[in-house]
Amino acid sequence: METVTSAPQQKAAFVASVYRHFELFHIPFLTGLQEQGYEVHVYASPDYARERLEARGLICHDVRFERSPFQPKNIKALRELVRSFREEQFELVHVHTPVASILGRIAARLTGVPSVLYTAHGFHFFQGAPTANWLLFAPVEWLMARQTNVLLTINREDYARAQTFPVRGDVLYVPGVGLDTSQFQPDRETAAGIRSKLRAELGAAEDELLILCVAELNANKNQGQLFRAMQQLQQQGIAARCLLVGTGEAEEAYMQQVEAMGLGQAVTFLGYRLDIPDLMQAADAATLLSRREGLPRSVMEAMAAGLPIVATDVRGNRDLVHNGENGYLVAPDDAGATADAFSKLYRDPALRLAMGQRSRELAAQYDIAIIRSEMMRVYAEAAAQGRMG
Repeated sequence: METVTSAPQQKAAFVASVYRHFELFHIPFLTGLQEQGYEVHVYASPDYARERLEARGLICHDVRFERSPFQPKNIKALRELVRSFREEQFELVHVHTPVASILGRIAARLTGVPSVLYTAHGFHFFQGAPTANWLLFAPVEWLMARQTNVLLTINREDYARAQTFPVRGDVLYVPGVGLDTSQFQPDRETAAGIRSKLRAELGAAEDELLILCVAELNANKNQGQLFRAMQQLQQQGIAARCLLVGTGEAEEAYMQQVEAMGLGQAVTFLGYRLDIPDLMQAADAATLLSRREGLPRSVMEAMAAGLPIVATDVRGNRDLVHNGENGYLVAPDDAGATADAFSKLYRDPALRLAMGQRSRELAAQYDIAIIRSEMMRVYAEAAAQGRMG
């Protein structure tokens, strides 16, 4: 009698700088592969998210990546990846974040992983980037493309640029990591109750334009441009207030700047918040004035909530904001144009409503159900091609 032996379980690995990256952005895809029978491993520097990932049945491997690619400690990280990859024999490996993606791809090639995927969450070289970024990062991405079977990009500018790289397989455009749009779309009665309650807590009059900015407080997110725009609105007698959600290295300096500019009543620092969907119901508009973006999740969330957007005309933002349709695009550092955009929204409630509705329509394409389905297709095709060699 013949003994029937079952095929070994398929294995997949994800690699990123820290575990929280997986928790924030990749749970639907990790669990999707688990549902398809994969044993899923994750490699990252240890942090608070590790325990929660293990609770989902993910196998965690601590690898301490250094942020600078030139740190000698990354050699140790590479050795650990090679040793583990060789032992586990993965069918596919999906890498993320700059240093982890480089080391992960090198390890995958050294150990014969048949299918290697890389998501570029926003190249560091882009239209308007410093020359140093092009000299340092572009050659590295070009070289590493030769170790990549599938290169996934999340915005149109990066997709066009990646077409010129010598990728072993496909260059794909998948817009972001998906968003549960239903979290930002309560029924009308619930939304009205949330709005009334929060605006009362914030001391906002019904005719005051509340502008929400959800972003880390740092130079790249460029809140200084927002402060200058708010100062102009204040000088014009426009009742507007900006709510800043987030923390960051520039927080103390920004607080001092706001005070020095006399904007204490026009800018409110809310810090870290867990009720962002509710804050979006209370707001009248959202803004993000970054100098560099990949595909900003906070803008997608605001769109799903039905808010008009004022954003800088940079990569990522311009994928989401259709100028004059669901908001306005302004040049980085153009505080005057930023103030003008807010002024239009303040003076025309019907325009706010129409742009907000268009935002909601445009946000539908980024729903997690659509993105998850697309990524499962990508994984299936990558695995099949890997088996064929």
